[in-house]
Amino acid sequence: QLRSKIVPAVQISSNLSQWIILAGIGFMGFGNGNPTILLVGIILFAVTTLFTVITLPVEFDASARALKWLDSTNITSHTEHAQAKDALKWAALTYVVAALASLATLVQYIMIYQGRSRD
Repeated sequence: QLRSKIVPAVQISSNLSQWIILAGIGFMGFGNGNPTILLVGIILFAVTTLFTVITLPVEFDASARALKWLDSTNITSHTEHAQAKDALKWAALTYVVAALASLATLVQYIMIYQGRSRD
């Protein structure tokens, strides 16, 4: 439910965050620019990061439901079933990698902000 509620905010923030962060870094690079623009971009990016983390249980559940469907319909052989199970596991894990990458990028932006806001 939370995931569905924040979809509109994520759509806006994912479209704007990178441009605002770029503008914030650019303005800070020229003279003693105000880091507020960068902070706004970081907050927007944090919304998308939160979304990737919230999405993890949904994706793992989707893979589990797909596996149960394969079990109940018997449309795969024993070998195919094992391969499908492995593929579904790795498909769900791609979302873990995306969440970790987003979190690492968020930390990087925060470190840039902290380093520049002290100058």
